[in-house]
Amino acid sequence: MTLPTIKIIQELSRLRGQSITVQTLMSAVNLERADRHNLVRFLDALVIEGFLRSKRKAGYLVRHRLRMVSGPIQLHSAGHGFLSPTEYVDGKSYEDEDLYVSRYRLLGAMGGDTVTALILPENYERRGRNTRRREALVLDVSRRAHGRVLGRCCQQADGQVLLYSEPTGLPFVVEAVKPSLPVADLDGLIAVLEIDRYPTVQDRGVGHVVDVFGVAGEPNVDIKMAAYRQGIPTEFEPAVLREAQAVAVAVAEQDYIERVDLRDLPLVTIDGADARDFDDAVALEKVGDGCRLWVAIADVSHYVQPESALDRAARERGTSVYFPGSCIPMLPEVLSNGICSLNPDVERLVVALEIEFSGNGERIATKAFPAVMKSRARLTYEQVQCCLDDEVAALVGDDAERRLSSMLRDMQLLAQQLRMLRKRRGALDFDLPEADIRLTDQGVPHYVGRKTRLESHRLIEEFMLAANEAVASFVLEKREAGLFRVHDAPDKQSMQSLQQFVAAFNMGFNVIDEGVQSHELLNLLQQAQGTEQEYTINRILLRSMKQARYDVENHGHFGLASEAYCHFTSPIRRYPDLIQHRILLKLLAGDYRWPNESLHELAEHVTTTERRAMIAERDVVDLRKCQFMEDKVGLRYSGFITSVTAFGFFVELNEFFIEGLVHIRHLGDDYYRFDPENHRLVGQNRRQVFQVGNVVTVEVLQVQADKREIDFVLPALNNTVEYNSGRKKTKGKQGGRHRGKGLKRR
Repeated sequence: MTLPTIKIIQELSRLRGQSITVQTLMSAVNLERADRHNLVRFLDALVIEGFLRSKRKAGYLVRHRLRMVSGPIQLHSAGHGFLSPTEYVDGKSYEDEDLYVSRYRLLGAMGGDTVTALILPENYERRGRNTRRREALVLDVSRRAHGRVLGRCCQQADGQVLLYSEPTGLPFVVEAVKPSLPVADLDGLIAVLEIDRYPTVQDRGVGHVVDVFGVAGEPNVDIKMAAYRQGIPTEFEPAVLREAQAVAVAVAEQDYIERVDLRDLPLVTIDGADARDFDDAVALEKVGDGCRLWVAIADVSHYVQPESALDRAARERGTSVYFPGSCIPMLPEVLSNGICSLNPDVERLVVALEIEFSGNGERIATKAFPAVMKSRARLTYEQVQCCLDDEVAALVGDDAERRLSSMLRDMQLLAQQLRMLRKRRGALDFDLPEADIRLTDQGVPHYVGRKTRLESHRLIEEFMLAANEAVASFVLEKREAGLFRVHDAPDKQSMQSLQQFVAAFNMGFNVIDEGVQSHELLNLLQQAQGTEQEYTINRILLRSMKQARYDVENHGHFGLASEAYCHFTSPIRRYPDLIQHRILLKLLAGDYRWPNESLHELAEHVTTTERRAMIAERDVVDLRKCQFMEDKVGLRYSGFITSVTAFGFFVELNEFFIEGLVHIRHLGDDYYRFDPENHRLVGQNRRQVFQVGNVVTVEVLQVQADKREIDFVLPALNNTVEYNSGRKKTKGKQGGRHRGKGLKRR
């Protein structure tokens, strides 16, 4: 029987100041004689934690007030947890900061569980006289978040198989397997276990395997694990695949009805060399002093009807998820890479925009309509860039090539004008690289660098931004609610912290009572341009921004300095864009009805699916970076400090797009004090300073791929530490750990 710990605590609170015997407590909470041993163990634990004083034969005396709190708990890969208070059981109100729960105080709680816990006495008795994080002891798990766990199976010496759950390593006993597979054959495999009995302080959890992903460490298994942790489906149901096959037929004559014929336009797609789904095509012609831009987007809504099996599957996913070398698509490939993809020289159904611009790039008119098109060419960013860079390209080749070259140059001019107008209104453009991870045929990373951002990338970016703004404005003209992409202004406190930091580099911006204007932050980025701190200031400012989200009400987009913005240009890979197409087509047909309640629920859902995709993508990117560095333990690299914390500083390598932490415990030449205002560590005796932007030489100390951590040391300090790549140990110098960073998403 599990002890009624909450009831016991309530009884102890009632009898505070009195001596309490075990027998009295057992009677008060209706415990059986067989529960006496477990009760004594629990009371002794409260003695160790400082709540009770043992009076031997006289029983126990409550030393401190017993304050309980409830809320969800999240676990760290190191095994400890953080409880986010949502309710204080005694009705008192305390600070809302998370409570730290050591792995020994979890009582078998798992990540996401809702628990009731005791606040440790020193945390509420001495608050204000120390700066220690508040801690708690879990008493009871009131709601379990998971019925299944993912982990690695390991066979023990006695033949028993344990599944060590991800990411904390909590062990479960495997008693049976589904599908049919001998338990002993699970050794070394990643599997999903359905929990039959949850773990307690005394006992391990028990369950049976319901799915096997494969051998731990294989690339496809890593991706399945990352997706599973975030609840992202990796396979389509048979009904979805059958429906996709049925609708993925060639464009027929009846599909042209009430569609504008754009097949004679020189529409082209411009994407990455490894892209397989092409959902946007562009064409441009000069009109007097101005120009006319066509943006044609794949009409996915024609093939994916509301409430169909395809639609339900796409909604559940919310977005395609992109990993180095692979992708979990939102739609089956027969659609995403087939009938919906704007492949060259084949007819495709699209929703098109015809946007007219003045001579200086101002949008003066927009038309939207369903259409049919045929792409003239599938261009890569590199091909377009070569054309933009080569002045001779416009003079050679046949007429079609010369016309294409001329159109691309006109596009470049318009894109530059659009970018200049966005900057004038205060739009922020963070010039930060993304990881370029290249894999071998076996899926092993052999290169981790920085993606080069070309002018051709900016060209397509500007056209897609213009198209998204045009659609958002059109929707607003017809109805008050829609599905908008919203980005709120950063909070005042974070901007004041940034203001203090950049002041150390003789830079600054104004923060008024209402907050900060985007013009001020754009001015800061311009001040930082070309300085040693440019990269770091870009990163810190980006981290200070709030995350963009989807909303039924238009609140504008702070980062883009846009009054109205939405997502429209990627319906193959984003469900919000598919919904935007449906809204737009209904409005074009004169139907302004769309239940705002359903849009509100949808906005929350697609925001959630986007963020879980980001977490999964970041997880695999960080893993691949760790795998790439595993054979580089002991090697030295130059780099620069990107951020400083109280526990050390992060260093990004110049040669590779890799970041690790030099932990403060390995700075053994001095005692270092953290200066948060100036983002630096200062040595108390030698006055050595480590601050953002400093160039340093580091040595790789250890790589822990399972924790996504890379440790660096400074060889110049000559401290002796152990090197560990996860497979071997040698002698060397200091250490730190990797922290993955997210990709920006507008």
